[in-house]
Amino acid sequence: MDLAGWPCEAEEARRFMGKVLNGLDYWFTFLAVAGVEPTNNRAERALREHVVQRKIMGCFRNGKGTWIYETVMTVLSTWKQQGRNLPQALSAALTQEWNRI
Repeated sequence: MDLAGWPCEAEEARRFMGKVLNGLDYWFTFLAVAGVEPTNNRAERALREHVVQRKIMGCFRNGKGTWIYETVMTVLSTWKQQGRNLPQALSAALTQEWNRI
């Protein structure tokens, strides 16, 4: 394999070039798509509070508690990013689920 016509014989360099070639379609998405940020800093900041809570709370001692917390926080964070009213959205979702049962 070569990158830009440069032959490469070292295995470590070939693996690196393979990673570069495999990621080219994704690494520069922010250049082609308006609104996509070049870093994941906003996502990291959004998760920070939840990581701290995870370390403090005791419900994470089992898989079920972890799954419930992650699911609820994902839904609430998504609604918040969409600008939705959290109490109204939660009430509507719970009402819809209750009526489905």
